[in-house]
Amino acid sequence: MIINFAQLKNIMKKITLLFILCLTITSLAYSQSKFGSKKILTESGFNISGEIEGLQDTSVMLAYYFGGKQYATDTSEVIDGKFSFKGREELQGGMYLVVLANQQYFDLIVSEQHFSFSTKLDDLIGSMYFENSNENPPFYEYLNFITQMQKEVTPIRKQLESAEGDAKKILQNKASTIDLKVKKFRSDFIKNNKDKFFSKIVTATTEIEIPESPLDSTGNPDKTFPYRFYKKHFWDNIDFSDSKMLRTPIFFNKMDQYLDKLTAKHPDSINTSADVLIELSKANGDIFQYVVSYITSTYERSKIMGMDAVFVHMVEKYYITNQCDWVDSTQLVKIADRAQKIAPNLIGRKATEFIAYGTAFMKDTSGVSHTLEEIKADYTVLVFFGPTCGHCKKEIPKIKHDLDSLISSGYNIETFAVATEFDKKEWKKFINKQKTGDWINVADINHINTNYVYKLKEENTFVSSDQKKAYDVKQLEVAANLVTESILNINEFKKTKLEYNNAEFILNDNQQFICKEETSPVASSNWREKYDINSTPVIYLLDKDKKIIAKRISHTQIIEILERLENNK
Repeated sequence: MIINFAQLKNIMKKITLLFILCLTITSLAYSQSKFGSKKILTESGFNISGEIEGLQDTSVMLAYYFGGKQYATDTSEVIDGKFSFKGREELQGGMYLVVLANQQYFDLIVSEQHFSFSTKLDDLIGSMYFENSNENPPFYEYLNFITQMQKEVTPIRKQLESAEGDAKKILQNKASTIDLKVKKFRSDFIKNNKDKFFSKIVTATTEIEIPESPLDSTGNPDKTFPYRFYKKHFWDNIDFSDSKMLRTPIFFNKMDQYLDKLTAKHPDSINTSADVLIELSKANGDIFQYVVSYITSTYERSKIMGMDAVFVHMVEKYYITNQCDWVDSTQLVKIADRAQKIAPNLIGRKATEFIAYGTAFMKDTSGVSHTLEEIKADYTVLVFFGPTCGHCKKEIPKIKHDLDSLISSGYNIETFAVATEFDKKEWKKFINKQKTGDWINVADINHINTNYVYKLKEENTFVSSDQKKAYDVKQLEVAANLVTESILNINEFKKTKLEYNNAEFILNDNQQFICKEETSPVASSNWREKYDINSTPVIYLLDKDKKIIAKRISHTQIIEILERLENNK
């Protein structure tokens, strides 16, 4: 269950600031402090009990951080301020939160599975005391220290907003002193608590220090150096070998920042960043699985045009190379099949030509074949539509209007319009009504005839199709070479199976055995899959070399994209 509570954001913001503002902290050795610390009990499952002075008899929830959200894992009734979270299986380690009925909450570090705590409702952090936990006492000393520093620096920063002259310098010195104190505290904390998981969180939130920029070829400081250095060292402070990092607010936020803020929104750039991150994540199987799965699903579902190239990259590099052992064979086939369908029409790749076995199969209403290559325009608009599709009837006029407007403005554009249905009469009617006769209108309209005979159930007897109503029959397909103008060659048919040698045949009044003939539409190739046509209309925009510039766009986007391309020339 995902937790959603209105006030959680504000409280989380406060605690997140404790980590990411310039305030940093550190601690002394915590063998025995006011927050308590005793030897851990070794028992199976988990048992975390709490007591909150002043808490009414309600219920409380234990939840954990994962993937940018919080998920409930257990609940407990409160009796006289006391409650307990229990389970037969151990909790996965990380940062957890105890959520109260009034939506207040506080964090716990779960490394140990059996410990207890007590505190007061009106002072949840400051009054916290632990038993049987070596992890949480340092964590809470850290929180209390940084909270105190926050209280001291907040009014100083407020005064700095309007201060001037000497008064401003004095306030700046005070803020700097607090900042240095916090940095020293943080440094000592990490040094003295190397065996504590929370020290990894503190380390992870330590900002990368960027050195002075070197000079570029012109003798000036390299302006791109800070960004390049920061991105290169972005993951230096994350321990990828510890899966507990997944269940903190830190890991997902950093991953999101790295891929979304520090990486250009271009498939090649994202692929490079993804590979760097995934290589680091191989230090731990759980982290590797999460990172690969997250990136794959995120970019498969992306609404940004062209980002499906990231999905294809992930499948080709990690899934079909058997690195994702958590995916079963059935699911792997589905994932690989999806990538295979998308791959031919990625942005920048040449559009798939409509040729099968060396022959062009897209024909106009007169039966003349056409290909994309025959078009010599600067731009080709490739439109897939259904003549009886209601949405197409609304959208095609808009596409026609905008394309006519662009052509009138001097754009060299041809339209290759592919009808996706098989009814030639409806297709011609659509072209006339929509006035798209100046487009290259084509369709892949083919039909095959299939012949059937009818055999009496449980008997070696066949009946002519025009007599079958009087019998209980089953339908069998028969080879085309055994049928001439719907009449079965009985003698040749008997030779197809040994059992048919002695079969009886019930003829019609004309002493003929009539077969049933069905006509079915058939495509010349799998072009629908290659262009991912599941609904219509679908628009692709190609350049003069028939490379895909844009796909699955609207009529208004055609104008926007072409104007941008022409302005950039």
